[in-house]
Amino acid sequence: MTAWLVVMLVGIGSFLFRLSMVAIADRVTLPDTVTRATAFVAPAAFAALAATGVTASIVGLDLLGALPPLAAVTVAAIAVRRTGRAYVAVVTGMPTLWLLTFAVGA
Repeated sequence: MTAWLVVMLVGIGSFLFRLSMVAIADRVTLPDTVTRATAFVAPAAFAALAATGVTASIVGLDLLGALPPLAAVTVAAIAVRRTGRAYVAVVTGMPTLWLLTFAVGA
């Protein structure tokens, strides 16, 4: 087997796996508790990304570098609290993170 054949087979397998999840999603109904919990996926993912950045900055004692992730989490939390929409965490938090990271030169 050549490397290209392996890459093609893995790519096809990955595509079919993702396609199967989309096809199954229409036929399976999730319990109410799982459906309600999906509203917290975006904020939790954003918080995990920000926590990684904050932890790396604090461990390295780069407190100025910890400012952008902390501010982004704060902005995202306030925005979600005011609007009640999960996607607002990403829409407000990520630009805050990018702008402050650029501003402090971290």
